[in-house]
Amino acid sequence: MLSGCSFRGVYLYESSDQGTPLNSGEHRNFHFFTKDPNYDTGINLQSGANYSLDITILSYWIDSHIEKNEDQESIDERGFANSVMPYEFLGLTRRSKEHRWFELMLYQSRCSRESLRGITELNVNGENGSYNFTAACDGELTLFVNDSHGFYGNNVGYANITLSRVN
Repeated sequence: MLSGCSFRGVYLYESSDQGTPLNSGEHRNFHFFTKDPNYDTGINLQSGANYSLDITILSYWIDSHIEKNEDQESIDERGFANSVMPYEFLGLTRRSKEHRWFELMLYQSRCSRESLRGITELNVNGENGSYNFTAACDGELTLFVNDSHGFYGNNVGYANITLSRVN
């Protein structure tokens, strides 16, 4: 299977529906569940446009039996360090080895390498706590928590997320 390969202008394993774009100042709300390995937001990002994410955790986020991060705080969109796992070698099974377990991830299938980023990489607005980013390409935004393929069924938790276009 060639799921790891990408060719410019050829989009394999992708819906032809690229979602609805947001105009400047517009926003959309949606509920995100940590069990979903690829949450389709239905929103088409525009390359170079600036966006803002506001996240409100509505229930505890739990990965199997792990309820706390390395600081003994409840897990949130920033996830937790590999050291919290019962066996550190399990870190090799994360979808993105460069990011934290259970970290909220952003992804656009049309430019997968450029767009894959964790929430901890985004700029945080000190006034309101929003996460700010610039879209890497035109295409639909997909969200997921960084976990191992095949283990999303043991995840618990959801959040209300508001995505706004800033410019």
